[in-house]
Amino acid sequence: MGAGDILRSTREAHGHTVADVAQALKLTQRQVEALETERFDLLPGAAFARGFLRNYARLLGLDPEPLIQSLSQTEGVGSPELAPVCNAEGTMPAGDGGLRPLALPVALLALLLLGAVIAGWYFDWFAQPRELTDTPAAIETPVAPAAVTPVPPAVDEAPVVIPDDAPTEPATADAAGGVEGAAPTPTPSGAPVPENAPTPSGTDAAGAADNPPPTSTESVTTETPAPEATASAAPEPAAEVSPRLVFHFKADSWVEVRDASDKIIFSRTNRAGSVQEVQGEPPFKLVIGNAREVTLEYKGKPVDLAPHTKVSVARLTLE
Repeated sequence: MGAGDILRSTREAHGHTVADVAQALKLTQRQVEALETERFDLLPGAAFARGFLRNYARLLGLDPEPLIQSLSQTEGVGSPELAPVCNAEGTMPAGDGGLRPLALPVALLALLLLGAVIAGWYFDWFAQPRELTDTPAAIETPVAPAAVTPVPPAVDEAPVVIPDDAPTEPATADAAGGVEGAAPTPTPSGAPVPENAPTPSGTDAAGAADNPPPTSTESVTTETPAPEATASAAPEPAAEVSPRLVFHFKADSWVEVRDASDKIIFSRTNRAGSVQEVQGEPPFKLVIGNAREVTLEYKGKPVDLAPHTKVSVARLTLE
């Protein structure tokens, strides 16, 4: 069985159509049919044919190297063999200019080899299933920090001291009289109080009223309201984060994800053992190749792919 027959039978066993493979590999249906019928003359060139064959085998979960080696004898597909240039007449050129006839063939061989290397690099770079560069990556995109209203500095609860020269309203005669009727100011316990100590006059009482005892400052301090900074210190709600898809690959698998606008936000072949996270606007439309070897989490919960899997391809929509 040839390489093309192996590709076709494996595709049919997986339940894929030629159109499905063409869309996954970004090829035309005619190019896919050329690979299955081994009509490599219909493809752009040997380097491109090898690259198409390699990607097709990987999409189906096959090892591409045996298929390429089995076609090494097919014209236009196997690795180019460089044959040394020999002198057709069997004579060695003589003289100082004898090396000049060999310069042109050697230069042509060097150019051909360089062209083959460039073509192989070009294909390996561009012929892989395209991965959109504008895919919103959940890991790499940090969530914008919530804006916090600056909190004014807290007011120290220091005692409020009333200066001696603070302006006060003149005391009325009634106020002075009231002060005279008040109890006398206690004196220190260590100082004797003479029996004939004169009673403070009204003027002295008014002066005493202007200069309250230190205990009054404590009452002023307790009555001073604290600044209302609690409400402004409350953090604002964090910015809304887009739903996230997390893929875990136990084997090579191709995945395509479309967002709510039906735009492809992720499409590539993923290697075994890798993990991929995708963010976007739901609902998401997913196509997962080799789905039995893939586990999926959505919004932090596992998603069962078995009910959506046909042969080895899962197709589902997540709201």
